[in-house]
Amino acid sequence: MKKLCIIGLGNMGQAIFDALEDGSFEIVGCDRGDDLNNKTSECDAALVAVKPQDFNELATGLDLSGKLIISIMTGISVGKIQEALGADKVVRVVPNLPLKVGSGVSGWYASDEVSGDEKETVSTILKSFGTEVEIDNEDDINKVTALSGSGPAYYYYMNRALRIKALEMGFNEEQARKLVGGTFLGAAKLLEESEDCSGKLISKISSKGGTTEAAVNYLDEKKVDDILGDAVEAAYKRAKELND
Repeated sequence: MKKLCIIGLGNMGQAIFDALEDGSFEIVGCDRGDDLNNKTSECDAALVAVKPQDFNELATGLDLSGKLIISIMTGISVGKIQEALGADKVVRVVPNLPLKVGSGVSGWYASDEVSGDEKETVSTILKSFGTEVEIDNEDDINKVTALSGSGPAYYYYMNRALRIKALEMGFNEEQARKLVGGTFLGAAKLLEESEDCSGKLISKISSKGGTTEAAVNYLDEKKVDDILGDAVEAAYKRAKELND
């Protein structure tokens, strides 16, 4: 594939456009008011990055038959995309917001009609803005949505809670942001580079009778593991509802 059309230049579409602009593909951007058939006619593939509620309007009169379709729309199944666009080769991708800084995580599922070479192309595109994971069951797209798609919000939620606590303890905003943000970044980097799992790293920090042990014991007592698991299940349930 040499030429890719990105349809929809909102936050995610523009971020993907920027990530690919200096790469090995010729990129064409399409947004509201553009003649989509004209812009997509010479493209080998189209990446659809419009809001799900705008998809039906987009698909009206748009001919993408024979092209590889890469969709990042939430809640629009492969079957619906194939029917609406008259295209057999469809890939659904769930990226997440950190793709804007080249650290995204993208789970993706390809229809049976997508060839091995085309899958390699999809993998190359997604690696240009982070990590990619291919899955072999479309329902697992809903699980990816709940885990990595929504996942950054779980981190921001915890970051916010600790930053607010730091302010309550008397630190100023700059100090709180540095203490909390730096701690999370350092912990993530160590986990990525370490051979130890997260549980092992917790045990390495937790001296018997010490401060970390006291905090972790409290989290266990409050069943925070279960709360986080239930939060992911709530996101998964909603993702499935959006796909119905």
